Amino acid sequence: MTKRISLHMMLLTLWMATFVPLLMAQETGTGQVSNSPADAEERESQRYKLPEAEFVGSTSFRSGSIVQSLWSGLNIEAHYFGGNENNVGYTGGSWTFHGEHWKIAPGFGVAFGDNRFHTMPALSVRWGYERSWFIAEGLLVQGLQHTKFFLEGTEPPASKSVVPSIADGNHISARWKRITVGGTWEHEQFREGKEWKGGVRMAFRVLPPLSFTFFAMGPGNEIRGGVLFQPEEKK
Repeated sequence: MTKRISLHMMLLTLWMATFVPLLMAQETGTGQVSNSPADAEERESQRYKLPEAEFVGSTSFRSGSIVQSLWSGLNIEAHYFGGNENNVGYTGGSWTFHGEHWKIAPGFGVAFGDNRFHTMPALSVRWGYERSWFIAEGLLVQGLQHTKFFLEGTEPPASKSVVPSIADGNHISARWKRITVGGTWEHEQFREGKEWKGGVRMAFRVLPPLSFTFFAMGPGNEIRGGVLFQPEEKK
């Protein structure tokens, strides 16, 4: 199991090591540069942006997400979800649509995993709403094909399968100074059936883009901790 977890984290690290230098190199390319105020403002808005990233874990669950903005609303993203028996990953591209206080980023990519998971095309949706002290965010990854369904410690019946779906990181919260507190929920439909969990999420901002996150989830009295890196968006 440790080797499986290390493999997925290695893939995420490799992704960062591959794409970040390429994106930074694009900013130092040669060519004729206009000095007009409009062009200068456009170049400033297109500068390399730091990725959004979150890593959360407990004794029975792990998750990690990286979202890198490439150009305008275009992003590339990778998500990992792991438990005691299964590890699932998703990577793909997305496009972010912005409103005054909201954003939604539909995407398309590939879902993959271990334990005889069937690699398949998948859709993703990230959403967010922020106004004053109110914050709401979430993620849904929806597979487009079937994978075998079986209970822990058993062989999969030939006739049983499930279309995998994972909703993670969903929360509705209130922010006061450095602290953000609210309710959170998640849903997994994978391998062993449908599972819902809910609880309380708290984030403490250490630096403007960096926060520590804590979760108390049920059923099961599960405590999670993690790190959130979320650079402020320029509007």
